[in-house]
Amino acid sequence: MYYKNCDAARAAGAAPVYAWQPGYAAHLDRNGDGVGCE
Repeated sequence: MYYKNCDAARAAGAAPVYAWQPGYAAHLDRNGDGVGCE
């Protein structure tokens, strides 16, 4: 799974995306804490 941005992750019902989950990517994690689109 790949999300272009957080809007796409939210639309898929996948936000927040945690580092251990499929679909997580560094570009979704602004503060580098392992949680994207928080």
